[in-house]
Amino acid sequence: MTIRLRIISGEDEDFFREIEISGGATFLELHNFIQKLLNFDEGQMASFFMTDEEWQKSEEITLMDMAMDETSDSFIMADIRLNKFIFEKKQRLLYVFDFFNERNLFIETFEIDGSECVAPKCIRLKGDAPEQLDLSNLLQESMGEPSNHIDMDDDNINEWDLPEDDMLNDDMISYTDDLENF
Repeated sequence: MTIRLRIISGEDEDFFREIEISGGATFLELHNFIQKLLNFDEGQMASFFMTDEEWQKSEEITLMDMAMDETSDSFIMADIRLNKFIFEKKQRLLYVFDFFNERNLFIETFEIDGSECVAPKCIRLKGDAPEQLDLSNLLQESMGEPSNHIDMDDDNINEWDLPEDDMLNDDMISYTDDLENF
């Protein structure tokens, strides 16, 4: 069975990708293909959500086990084959690729047939993919580069701004001891 999916973005009406993939492939294979196709950072979290016709979320298929307890259903991308959830035309999914900003791609099944798809492939494309948030740059910008250098020529430094030698050498004191001041 071959499943053909259309991927669109709510951010850019000129963007779309149409792909075909085997119904026996896992959601992890689909995730990896989308990551590679759109040149996304594979280190970021992502999830698929099955949806209804109005894009309302139902089952979540996660990259890793996120179940809070043993009673909740949990679907892991590596364990779930596409044909478990995708078996007819017009089925819809959301692919959440940016959890922090709730950004996603809309995926709709536009064809299913009995042919064999050996490997996932892109069959049509248009436009540029939405940019994925790069958390490594964000963290460096917000945290700044660590620096142990103190400019003694700065007129604004007083004795309270300088670290005490005893505190610097004390193994029991950490930067997390005083989180209220951050």
